[in-house]
Amino acid sequence: MQDGDHRAKLLRALEYRRSFDARLERMDRETPFDRVHGVDTGTPVELWELPEADLMPIGRNARYAPAPVRTVRNVLASCGLVHEEVTFVDVGCGKGRVLLLAAEFPFRRIVGVEASETLCDIARDNVHTMSHVHGGYDRIEVVNADAAQFDVPGDAGFFFFYEPFSAEVSSTVLERIESSIRQCPRDVLLCFTGRGQPEDEDGEAQSRPVAAAAAEARAGWRAAGTVASPDAKFYDSFLFEYLG
Repeated sequence: MQDGDHRAKLLRALEYRRSFDARLERMDRETPFDRVHGVDTGTPVELWELPEADLMPIGRNARYAPAPVRTVRNVLASCGLVHEEVTFVDVGCGKGRVLLLAAEFPFRRIVGVEASETLCDIARDNVHTMSHVHGGYDRIEVVNADAAQFDVPGDAGFFFFYEPFSAEVSSTVLERIESSIRQCPRDVLLCFTGRGQPEDEDGEAQSRPVAAAAAEARAGWRAAGTVASPDAKFYDSFLFEYLG
């Protein structure tokens, strides 16, 4: 790639990120969460801003950005699961917004996996804050671990991915999920939310989640439908079920 083309692509990526964060901020104003509950889940965090950044492989960890509240509530309500029968896992939970929203549903347990110790501490503080006001948050566990090495719970039945990794790392995570299913046979649903950054400004609605490519490429998984986001088409959720 010529230097001019490379520079233009970088500038497009920076502009896209600026507009992406501005859109998230608007959605948070429309559906306030942090202000209402006194937590810290809404501010994006770049990988290089973390104290442990030098210890984290850049290719395996995306920036933290919050998932839209309405989008998460909608997909958790529409997924067709009997919530009480499964444990919910947020793969790459960041500050824990999705965990707090999952606690609004009667999941058996709620587990967040996050490689950053700093983000784990913030997520635990948020859970602690919510626990003082509402019941049910004692079901939440935040695990500081590399998702590619995480011990998958034997009752985990819903895995939430909000663009946390590359397709390669996601494939390794799916291998661990598949191994857990073989050990403890059960129905499992994957949810990939967010379409990833498009190659051009007109491609956002056509892009598919980067992490979902791992499920599409593996024989054991079958597309189980798409849940439209009430916020924007970018945040549509793609569901996959395990067939073995």
